[in-house]
Amino acid sequence: MAASSLFRSSGSATQEQNQGSKPSLNLPPRFNDGQRQAGQASVSGTLVALYIDKQPLSRDCISQQLASHLPEWSIEPVASIREVQENWPEVSLIIMHTHGAGLAAAEVGAEMEAIAEIALQVPLVLMSDLTESAEVHRALQLGARGFLPADLSFPQAVAAIRFVSEGGSYIPPSVLAASSEIMPASPAGPMDRSGKAIQFSPRQREVLDQLRQGKPNKIIAYELDMSESTVKVHVRNIMKKIKARNRTQVVLFTSNNKPADALVA
Repeated sequence: MAASSLFRSSGSATQEQNQGSKPSLNLPPRFNDGQRQAGQASVSGTLVALYIDKQPLSRDCISQQLASHLPEWSIEPVASIREVQENWPEVSLIIMHTHGAGLAAAEVGAEMEAIAEIALQVPLVLMSDLTESAEVHRALQLGARGFLPADLSFPQAVAAIRFVSEGGSYIPPSVLAASSEIMPASPAGPMDRSGKAIQFSPRQREVLDQLRQGKPNKIIAYELDMSESTVKVHVRNIMKKIKARNRTQVVLFTSNNKPADALVA
């Protein structure tokens, strides 16, 4: 059995992808039937999160804290995803701590490549000491579903990890605010990640304004006097225009004004 078979996605029925449906809570079980090994404890309903950290002290301390705050999860600390063995339980979430190293650093890039090779569909959360807007953009472009800076409190980090595991995407308010502050206002409207003005229809602009406020499709439909299915079409077209994977990225990539909420799903 290849190591990649030990990893599963949290499923495609996320709120970002379906624009309005709630994130699926039917996450994968801890073990495949063929993966149960003698001596391995099988706890019904327990999920496995891989915690990747190159620094031994940090790896031990943070993984213990995560295990304490996430009792429903089994936290497996490793220095690299390549340490995963074929007889390990199935992993449903990856948390990677890059510390002060940027995503452009060689060792971080190599680990991200390994994650993409072995567990492309598994939700990835990045922990970092960096909060620069460019770093956040890069993390999202590389497929991260959550970005947790060092100034986040541990309870907030735990809540964000749970949110991502249920199908959401998390960017903390401070990072979104910093991103919007350094983006120049454009009279032509919102800008894409490269800084170019994006052309939207009047209705798409109205929907985008509502998305920035974190409103769900049902509320947007009511306030703009349109059907929910029409809202979904507008959201899908907006995401396509700016090459966003989810609604959180829509806010981050197009916002010239401070977003109302960081948990947009």
